[in-house]
Amino acid sequence: MIRLGVRALRLLWGISPRQVLSVSVISLVSALLPAVQVYFTARMVQAVVDAVSRGTGTAPALTAGGCLAGVAVVSHFLAVFQDHQQALLRSRLPEAVGLSVMEKSARLSLRQFEDPDTYDRLQRATRESAFRPLQVFTHLIAVGSAAVSFLSVGAVLLGTSVPVALAICLAPVPAALVSLYFSRRTHAVEHARSEGRRRLTYLEHLLTNDQTYKETRLFGLVPLLLGRSRTLVDEFHATDRRIEHRRALFSALFGLLSAGTTAVAILLAVRSALGTGQVGVLAGYIAGVTLIQASVRGLFASGVQLYENCLFLSHLFAFLDMAEEPSEPDGLPVPTVLRRGIEFQNVSFRYPGDERAVLDGVSFTVPAGACVALVGRNGAGKSTLLKLLTRFYEPTGGRILLDGRPLTHYALSELRDSIGVIFQDYQQYEAPVRENIGFGRVSALDDDQLLWEAAETAGARDILAGLPRGLDAQLGRWFPGGHQLSGGQWQKVALARAVVRRAPIMILDEPTAAIDAAAEAEVFDVLRSVHTRATSLLVAHRFSAVRTADHIVVLDGGRVLEEGSHDELMAADGLYASLFDLQAAGYH
Repeated sequence: MIRLGVRALRLLWGISPRQVLSVSVISLVSALLPAVQVYFTARMVQAVVDAVSRGTGTAPALTAGGCLAGVAVVSHFLAVFQDHQQALLRSRLPEAVGLSVMEKSARLSLRQFEDPDTYDRLQRATRESAFRPLQVFTHLIAVGSAAVSFLSVGAVLLGTSVPVALAICLAPVPAALVSLYFSRRTHAVEHARSEGRRRLTYLEHLLTNDQTYKETRLFGLVPLLLGRSRTLVDEFHATDRRIEHRRALFSALFGLLSAGTTAVAILLAVRSALGTGQVGVLAGYIAGVTLIQASVRGLFASGVQLYENCLFLSHLFAFLDMAEEPSEPDGLPVPTVLRRGIEFQNVSFRYPGDERAVLDGVSFTVPAGACVALVGRNGAGKSTLLKLLTRFYEPTGGRILLDGRPLTHYALSELRDSIGVIFQDYQQYEAPVRENIGFGRVSALDDDQLLWEAAETAGARDILAGLPRGLDAQLGRWFPGGHQLSGGQWQKVALARAVVRRAPIMILDEPTAAIDAAAEAEVFDVLRSVHTRATSLLVAHRFSAVRTADHIVVLDGGRVLEEGSHDELMAADGLYASLFDLQAAGYH
């Protein structure tokens, strides 16, 4: 708890040291005021009694009363200022911590993002990031304030009654232990339901997203998805209700001990005052007992809340502490134009935790300036080869050479800057046209000529020129004024994004999957022009696209089964010819 509390303080200090310092100082000063209040309460009441019974005058009573009023005014303004500083800190916290989560996510590897455990950690961190650090800080301050109030009030009033002081201090302990137990129970339950919460979030996504709207409505999935959502919510609430019912029952029972102790202490004080006539001491004593009881109760309650919030805050730090890929030393620059090409030498790969080899001794060459197509059934290893070339994963065996040097010899950032790509699951950015194309080369976001040239090359210029505001037209439906494109139009925009990169290496993963035959012919022209400027890898299931390649590699079961030109592979009458004939038969 101490370690996490210190980390929370460091986190908040990094966000706003002024607010953290202000709240801490104000809390310390405010914690001393109850002792001052008890002191002047006793003085004032006794002065009033003396003035009435002995005629000592009103000055002492008025002076003590004025001081008590001053304490109340100071306490009021300190509370207002503290709330103001906490509100300022609270307003900055969610965005600042959210940025930390995003920055951490940006440093994780694809391997981690393909692991469900990462999503569980991310879900927990996101859920707790908006408020837990501030709650830890608030309860840490509350614990300190309650301790200071208890010590200061005790020093003023309860020094002569040690047994009563111990009884008052220890009475809230059983109730605090009950709260501590249920805090651990709540944390354990919430930790265990991380997957369930992710499922609920996914169901919400399916019901509140334009990309899923047509299928969920057409197939009549809405009642099913809503039913599953309600089931999850009901399960969550049922568990929470059981815990809260038990917490309330035990808190009520053990809370009686604290209330009984307070009642006994007050009765003892009344009996003492009846014997001595010191009414002021009685008033101060009653106020002191009440304040000490509240301080001790607050101390334990805030301590339990601090513990509980630290348990949940650990989820945020568990995500922020996830291991990252070690940073690599600066490597060689990637040539602007390849001279020898790309060579896969006996490359093998298996995904973490999977004993099955996705690739097993794959060897082939992509000559400089040529286009090599990868063909094979689903699961043959085509997409995995692209992940290895982009170094989202490293081969478990063999190596990949770029112009005769291993990929690991090149700077990772430069390698990725040197690859233009259109993935099969390309992104449709809810952003202006300028960004949908310019994201392929961020430095070109303001270069209108270059962006229009890329759109022209990709066959998207006529589509985009017809939109109001041209490059600044908003695409998608998530934001006001957006224009939705067809699947084929979106794919041309994605192709323009790959083209604007002007990279020496081009990866084309199903570049014509969502377009019609006429548009496909246009894209073929684009691919031919791209092939002349870059060394390309093409993955496609349409053999009309594959035939544009200079060389074809056929994968099967993670191995190279055959390779050659289209004519050579057709003459060999192997798997390629079989797949080609099967697809061609579909057009008759």
